[in-house]
Amino acid sequence: MKNQKLRPKKVTAFVLALAMLSVSCSSRKNEEGSLSFNIAVTASKIVNPLIQIAEEKGYFSEYNFKPKYTTLEMIGTPEALIAGKLDASYAQVIPPVSYGAQGASVKIFAGTLSGGMETICRKEDAEKLRNLENWKGKKIGVIHLSTAEMVSKASLGKNYGYDIKNDLSYQLIDGYPAITTAVAKGNIDIGFISSEYLEAAVSLGLERLFPLTRLEKDYVCCRQYAYAPTFEENRPAFKAYLKGQIRAYRDYSLFPDESIGSLARLTGEDVDYIARYIYDRESNGDRSYNPDPNYNGVLSIYEILTGWKYIEANAPLESFFDIGLYAESLKEVIEEFPDEVFYRNMWDYFLKNNDRHPSFNYKPL
Repeated sequence: MKNQKLRPKKVTAFVLALAMLSVSCSSRKNEEGSLSFNIAVTASKIVNPLIQIAEEKGYFSEYNFKPKYTTLEMIGTPEALIAGKLDASYAQVIPPVSYGAQGASVKIFAGTLSGGMETICRKEDAEKLRNLENWKGKKIGVIHLSTAEMVSKASLGKNYGYDIKNDLSYQLIDGYPAITTAVAKGNIDIGFISSEYLEAAVSLGLERLFPLTRLEKDYVCCRQYAYAPTFEENRPAFKAYLKGQIRAYRDYSLFPDESIGSLARLTGEDVDYIARYIYDRESNGDRSYNPDPNYNGVLSIYEILTGWKYIEANAPLESFFDIGLYAESLKEVIEEFPDEVFYRNMWDYFLKNNDRHPSFNYKPL
């Protein structure tokens, strides 16, 4: 998902605006008696396949949950929660982490997306640059404070021994098209772009090196987050929301053809496009979806952001990161379907990827 620039100086205004949210906007039961809250989504037809599959297959309805959607042009920062008095959203991980660290009323509670980023270069450089040991002295184009910047710096330093400040030259560029143009003109050697921009890059004669997952497998990208008071006051609604997504994740993982059909029926989008966008890892940046919060992966990014002084750390990550509701939701789904191995495997994944949270006290089933 596209990263939007952070505006840390506006955090105080953001917190004050959140405090002005009225009780009437919090998501209690709607007029029909269903659990509900207002979710910010983008104008794209495929906004989040797990949410959309859960809706089309009727999983939300089974848990008495009726989501309300508000379409926004930009949902890249937690400020989107106060645009129209919204309750929840999903976006690239760094904005909600950054705002939460500075004291904003944000609660991260689930995952959305991993992967989705591609690495590009000029054709004549591709053979050499596919070997990461040949990156010393190269100019690398990234969007500032993007997942690609954080993940690549961490991996190139930790796994390949580069001195990030002296061995590599990071160029901060505003937008993926501008990164692509800079690579094409030879102003930079390597660019990190969202997979949606890969086709345009190739049309300019550039070459795909590899997805960013080559540097860090299953790295954390988009997370789901909420306005913290609404999240705490309306946990039953958020639990129903998560249980529907957990059920949808099984369908997405085990039954791709059926899931493509669900998305096509709901969105009216072409099935071939859906198949490429959701499942073709050669063209979608090795993208994958998973509702697991993956606290450990987010903590790694948080440590980079705070350790390298990108942001001020006025609050520890665990203070605005909830893993408990996802655990409760998954356990209840397992109890509902005791013979379904897939959900038990999800529990194993949860144990492996969230055990650094200070409140973690969960055991194998």
